[in-house]
Amino acid sequence: MRSVLLLALAVGALATGPVFGRGAPPGAGGPPPGVTVGPPAAATMHTPPGLSMGPPPGVAAGRPASVPVGPPSSATTDVADSAADAGAANGLGKLNAAHASSEALEHANSHSIVGELATYKATIISARAQVNTFTADVNADTAAVNADTATVNADQTALTNLQNAPMPNQTAIQAAQGQLTAAQAQLASDQARLASDQGKLAAAQAQIVAAQNTLASESNKSLTATVLARVNSLLGL
Repeated sequence: MRSVLLLALAVGALATGPVFGRGAPPGAGGPPPGVTVGPPAAATMHTPPGLSMGPPPGVAAGRPASVPVGPPSSATTDVADSAADAGAANGLGKLNAAHASSEALEHANSHSIVGELATYKATIISARAQVNTFTADVNADTAAVNADTATVNADQTALTNLQNAPMPNQTAIQAAQGQLTAAQAQLASDQARLASDQGKLAAAQAQIVAAQNTLASESNKSLTATVLARVNSLLGL
């Protein structure tokens, strides 16, 4: 009896085993009725009805006309400035040493290009100061000579008038002669001072020219107006 009962239980277990053991249940082989497989039909359409491709009407395709093509103008300006600086540096040759600091110029070997630039700078500063001083002196001397000349002319006229008077006054004539002589002496003194100051001015100007020539020789570089202006600017002159 026990064996029969166990056999019956085994047959029942086989009859009620897992569903997946016997395949999918009826109706489970695909989507429910009315449901299609894949994306919705509207998703496969390129353009929804009523909409055109591209920008809306009245809007031009591409960049606005007011927007330039290429880098900003400031970028091209910076590039141009850099190129100009590079060109100026190449044009200076050895004189690029003018970029040296004040301390470097002060302690440079006198036979080096930096030392030559230091000597040039000191000479130019001194000579320019002298030029300014002697220019002012020459201007003052010239004004004095002009005034002396006018005085001499006036004294000469006064003396001549006294001498040509119907009844010449010898006392007045002698006084006028003395005054004319003093005016002439003052004129001669001021003319001598003018000549001296003009010579000093010329010497100071010659120092500038000599310093420039020496720098050109030592650097083996022709000091054109452009090169000279650049060097002077770098040296703070």
